[in-house]
Amino acid sequence: MKKKALIIFLSIFSLMIAFAAFNGTARPGYGENHSACHDSAGYTIETNVAGDILATNSSNVVFNITATGTNLFVQVIPAAEDNDLFVISPSTNRINDSSINDLDPTANSIIVEFNVITPATDGYYTIFIIAGDDTTGSAIDFAYHRIIINVGDVQAPVEDPIAKIFSAIFDHLGFYLGMPALIFLSLGTVLVLVDENKFVKSHGFLAGASWILTVINVTAAFIKIEPQAWLLGYELIYHIPHIILGAVGLVTGFISMLFGIAAERRPARLWGYITLICWWAAFFTGYLLKPNLFIF
Repeated sequence: MKKKALIIFLSIFSLMIAFAAFNGTARPGYGENHSACHDSAGYTIETNVAGDILATNSSNVVFNITATGTNLFVQVIPAAEDNDLFVISPSTNRINDSSINDLDPTANSIIVEFNVITPATDGYYTIFIIAGDDTTGSAIDFAYHRIIINVGDVQAPVEDPIAKIFSAIFDHLGFYLGMPALIFLSLGTVLVLVDENKFVKSHGFLAGASWILTVINVTAAFIKIEPQAWLLGYELIYHIPHIILGAVGLVTGFISMLFGIAAERRPARLWGYITLICWWAAFFTGYLLKPNLFIF
C-alpha cells in the first residue's frame, strides 16, 4: 500500500513540477507577444526616424509619430519600457485624432511631434509608443512602436535568453519562500511513505520548517502588498483561491503538527495531506497572478 501511495505521490509531484516549468511566466492565456493578447488590425504606427537615435546627456530629441486607424489615439505609455526616464512633450496622456497636438487634419490619421529630454546618465533607452482604439476601454486594440535612444553612444545590450527565462520564473517573492516550503513538505511526505518509523523525526523537522517558511511568506505578503490589491483587479479569480488555499493549508498544517507532537499519526497524516494539497494548489494559483498589462 505504501509503495502504491509513494508511486502516485511522486507521479503527481513530477506532474506539478513539469507544469511549473512550462508555465513559469505566470501568464497563461496572454501569451508571450503582442498578437496573443491585442489586435493591431486596422492600426498602423511609424516614425520619421530610421534606426537608433544618438544623443547626449540631458539633450533635446525631436521625432514625429504618424498613426492611422479609426477612433484613433497615440500615447507614450507611462511606466512602459524607459518612458519615465524622459521628460516628454507634449504629453504622456492620450492624444486623440484632431486634438490640438494632432498635426494632421485628416480624419483617422494623427501626426504628433514629440520633444523629449534625454536622461542625464549614459545608456541604451527605449521609448514605447502605441496607436490604438480609444473606444474599447482597457483591453484596447493597438499597434506599437519602439524608439531607441542611445545616450552617450554606448554599446547596445545583448539579451541573454536563458537569463530572461529565469527572470520571468523567479521574479516573485513567493517563489523563494513558497517553493522551499513545498519541497520540504513534499520531501517529508515522501520519507514518511518510505518508512514512517525511521524518518518520523526528519519528517517533523522538514514539515515544521515548511510551516515556518509559509508563515514568513504570508507575513511578507501582508507587508509588501497594498491592501486594495488583495481583493481588486481582473486576477481576482486567481487571487481569492490563492489566499483561501494558503490560509487553509496554514491552519491544517498547524493541526497536523499538533497531532504529530501528540504521536497521533493517523490524524496527523490526514491533516498533513490536506496541507500538501492546499499549498500546491495555492502555489499554482499564485503563478497565475501578476500578468503584465502589455506583453509583446
